[in-house]
Amino acid sequence: MAIFSLPPRGVRWPRHTLHVLAALGCSQLAQAAETPAPEASLPVIAVTATREAGASMGKTGASLKEMPQSLSIISQERMQEQNLQTLDDVLQQATGTTVQPFQLLTTAYYARGFKIDSFEQDGVPVLMGNMASPQQDMAMLERVEILRGANGLLHGSGNPAATVNLVAKRPQKIFAAQGALSAGSWDRRRGEADIGGPLNAAATLRARVVATHEERDFFYDVAQQNSSNLYGVAELDLAPGSTLSFGAQQQRIRSVTNMAGVPRYADGGDIGLPRSTYLDAAWDQFDWDTQRLFASLEQHFSNGWQARVQANHLSGDSFLQYAGAYGAARRDRRPSSSVMGAAYRFDNGQNSVDAYASGPFRLGGRQHELLLGTNVQHTSSEQFSASFLPPPKGTHDVFHWTPYALAEPAISAYASRGPTKVSQWGAYAMGRFQVSDALTAIAGTRLSRWKQETRTARVEPDTQLTPYGGLVYALSPQWSGYGSYTQVFQPQSQTTFDGKTLDPVTGTNLEAGIKGALANGKLDVSLAVYQIRQNKRAQEDPNFPCAGNVCYYIAGGEVQSRGLEAEANGQLTPDLNLSAGYSYNTTRYRKDAEAQGQPFASFAPAHILRAWANATLPWAGRRLSAGLGLQAQSHYSVTSGGVSLRQGGYALANARLGWRIDRHFTAALNVNNLFDKHYYQSLSGTAWNNRYGEPRSVMLSLRAQY
Repeated sequence: MAIFSLPPRGVRWPRHTLHVLAALGCSQLAQAAETPAPEASLPVIAVTATREAGASMGKTGASLKEMPQSLSIISQERMQEQNLQTLDDVLQQATGTTVQPFQLLTTAYYARGFKIDSFEQDGVPVLMGNMASPQQDMAMLERVEILRGANGLLHGSGNPAATVNLVAKRPQKIFAAQGALSAGSWDRRRGEADIGGPLNAAATLRARVVATHEERDFFYDVAQQNSSNLYGVAELDLAPGSTLSFGAQQQRIRSVTNMAGVPRYADGGDIGLPRSTYLDAAWDQFDWDTQRLFASLEQHFSNGWQARVQANHLSGDSFLQYAGAYGAARRDRRPSSSVMGAAYRFDNGQNSVDAYASGPFRLGGRQHELLLGTNVQHTSSEQFSASFLPPPKGTHDVFHWTPYALAEPAISAYASRGPTKVSQWGAYAMGRFQVSDALTAIAGTRLSRWKQETRTARVEPDTQLTPYGGLVYALSPQWSGYGSYTQVFQPQSQTTFDGKTLDPVTGTNLEAGIKGALANGKLDVSLAVYQIRQNKRAQEDPNFPCAGNVCYYIAGGEVQSRGLEAEANGQLTPDLNLSAGYSYNTTRYRKDAEAQGQPFASFAPAHILRAWANATLPWAGRRLSAGLGLQAQSHYSVTSGGVSLRQGGYALANARLGWRIDRHFTAALNVNNLFDKHYYQSLSGTAWNNRYGEPRSVMLSLRAQY
């Protein structure tokens, strides 16, 4: 059910909606006229939660410059400035990350050459980025935290890429409300509402509700999407320092999808189709329904210790049916593509709990800090597949494709191989030891158990021990230098000749850098160098060659990733917000039977630059603001079937112009890909699933805050 009653496509906004907005605006202008004041003195109202600044991922009181790893924070303020509405949008602007859509039915994210598979919600590990995962709406969040490198200590299994923590909005102790209406390219329309505050006079009971609804087409033909999100959270102060939180979130998406993308020529060349090309059937469908329930209990003690336990329940159902062109194009442009398609249903569910306590203690005349915790996670996912009756036949012409020419076929009965169940448990401990006034030594470890079960197989490696170590040296009140050693493991399902499952892959991250807190602590800057080695990767056993589909493996592979990252993020002056990040990364196979010495992540650009600045201008009574951004990267390539596909380096410019109507209302115009650069956002192979980057787009927003 739609949360907002937006008009159908092609219909203008209802007059009553415009009348309400106009009435609200006129009432504020009339009030301003009755009480004249200099325009520059109008205060700006902001909706903020009662949460301390800084990152929550470390689960201690450490600031960003006291953490010995690279960590970026993208705030809700920046999301609003740049009109970042999904996690895809956010990670396309984050330092060192790349986004590849439509990989195994979802979006794949990469950092430091590895796929990001570690996600958290309010610090609790959750499974995201698996098959048929929906987009995450950013309106529900206070900020997104991105910890780059291995994070096995607090998270458990994963790749040494990054951990993405989605920090949800919490109730405020004073009443506040905000809303937004947006409209833009390809008939995109969106509404947001966010309201919260105390429910009793003492403000010991608080609540907050966030709702969004969006309807949109895309730059490619036929496809469209309607999505609705509803999020609610309440907090109850049980006693001084003791807070109970609980809430729920629901997401509903209905879409006509685009699974095929575009193919390439058989030799890897670009076939030059328009960016509006749609090579699927018009009856494609991809729908999601997801729910989240959560609760937490937090206790702050008078001696500086705090304890928190949080539980998450996530469930999701999705449905996909599609048919699209599959096959490399011919240089003579003769028909060469078949039609590939099927229908699927997905049932996903997971339960996760995280509990920890942290606080100070004294030893040797100095104060130190200790963190003790545990988390557990159970997930279940099942895929039901069906085929078309009869199967699509014939050869088709992608240069003259007609989406409405493919008749929707009958579907066979759905069948499943059974659920895949994954369980993970871990206990962790970490100490921050103040060795001297300037030097802090950090040491920790984690014990993990991991198990995966299907109808036909069970994978349960031995208990994993994950170490953690770091040093932070305070160079001055504003600057610190650091070094760290972190690990993470990733189980494998391949077996040896004698039937034993391979040991998990181990990822080790060595990192050193400097961090600063400038402009009275409002601007965070950092510079880091790192080396990651992932070893024990599965390799075919040379002593027992594959026989048909039967292969045996050894844990003999190793890859290496090296790089540099630099970032500045925050408020440079009271009138200028700045976010800028540069990353350099190079990868290679250190031990591999076939690819020794070659890059293992050529799909990731070696150089990535992301920058955004938004300023309040000194003209027109300081009502005018302007933003300018840059997304630039070097070339990348993929190899498919021995054929290389390449996208050259490119740069995209983004811009914003804002106007503060009064203390409650702001209008803004965002333009992305300002110069309409043509490029491929991702490449997959010659047959299909190559994705054009979005052309120039505009979005006009009206935002109200009370």
